[in-house]
Order: sequence, then structure tokens, then C-alpha cells
Amino acid sequence: MARIASDPVLDIQPDFSSPTFEGLRNCIIGGTQTTHEEVTNKLATAWEQDRDLRVVAWTRQVDEDQRLAAHTAQTERERVDQERLRLEQEAEAELREAEKKKPKINDFKIGAAVGDTLTPCPSQYAIHKLKSFEYVELWYFSPDGCRETADDAKTSADDTFGLTKVEDFVTLKPVASFKASRKAIQDHSLEWRQFDLAKNSFLLYINKLKWPDKHQRALTMFFMNIVSHPSRSEPYRE
Repeated sequence: MARIASDPVLDIQPDFSSPTFEGLRNCIIGGTQTTHEEVTNKLATAWEQDRDLRVVAWTRQVDEDQRLAAHTAQTERERVDQERLRLEQEAEAELREAEKKKPKINDFKIGAAVGDTLTPCPSQYAIHKLKSFEYVELWYFSPDGCRETADDAKTSADDTFGLTKVEDFVTLKPVASFKASRKAIQDHSLEWRQFDLAKNSFLLYINKLKWPDKHQRALTMFFMNIVSHPSRSEPYRE
């Protein structure tokens, strides 16, 4: 059906009794006995029926136009909302990226004390042994052993490197740092001073490396029993 241009309710019924429609009335009357008044009434009735049909069609057309307009408006609102959300997300992403690139100052704990001594650092070879829960000589944890490790790292001419994992990173380490030291001293050959200092460092590192508490306590008691052995009270038994 063709689109209706205006509301039929506003249409004004023609005056079918006017001279303008006389020719039409004569055509309708023809050779019948119908009067001009009867034809006028029939024309008026037909026009009203046609108008009623056009009013129904107009109402449907208006409803459809409103539905389409509402759908178009909703679609546009959704498009605008999506565009706004996209721009906001892009702005947030740019802000996060900018925050990442900003220089950051390291945090610190107020009132934290800073030690005035450095904990002896044993070789990676010894640390690896502890991580694997394997035996390693106490000498590596003594000041002498840690000092030898530091000196070897400075003077080693071995240019061979290997991969190792430090926390969450993979790094290169000299292969020499993972080798046993030729200067290592067996536990039973350690001087008392070397043993006494090495055991403390050893206990510290097995704690750092999360050895089972049961094993840590057993080793602590083992060393305490040695230190407190009655023979130490005898002359020259340190």
C-alpha cells in the first residue's frame, strides 16, 4: 500500500451537492429514477467509508513509524554507548601504560634497622646442593669458604657460562661457580673456629631454602650437642 502523506482525519468531506459534482451525479443517475440528493448521500457515504479505511491505515503507519524510530534511537544509543565504552577502555589502557612507564621510587619500611654486617655468601655449588637436599661440606659456609668463592669469581679465567634460575628469572652464571672447590675441607678436618662459624651460616641457609622444620630442628640439636659436649670443658678442647 502506498504511503499516506497526511492524517485522513483532517480531510474535509467535499460538498457532493455542489455544481462541481453535478456532472458526476448525472453520470451516476443515467436513465434511473435516482434523485440528485440520493446520489449526493451515496457519494458522501462512500467517501466516509474510504476515509475510515485510510484512518486505519494511517494509524498503522504511525505505529510502525514510531516503532522504527524507537528501534533506530535504541540502536544509536547502543552505538554511542559502545563507542563511549571503547574510548574509556582505550583511555584506561593508555593511563595504565603511562603509569607503567612512570619512574617509581622504591618503598621502604619505616623504622626498619639496617644491619652493619654482611651474611657470608656461599658458592652456587653449595646452594645447589642444599636445594637438592644433598650433602655439602660445611667449609663452603665458613668465612674462609665464602671468601674463596668470592675470590674465585673475581679471578676465574673460565669464560664458559651456563643458565640458572634466580627467583623468577633465568640468568647466565659462570660454570665454575657450580663446580666443587679444590680448596674445600672435609668436615672432620675443620678447625673449631671454622666449624663454629660455618654451622651458623649453614643453619641460616637451610632455613632460607625452606628445608622441612623437622630436619632443621634435628640439625640444630646436632650442632648444639657438639658445641655443648662435655669434652669441650677439658683443656685444649676449645
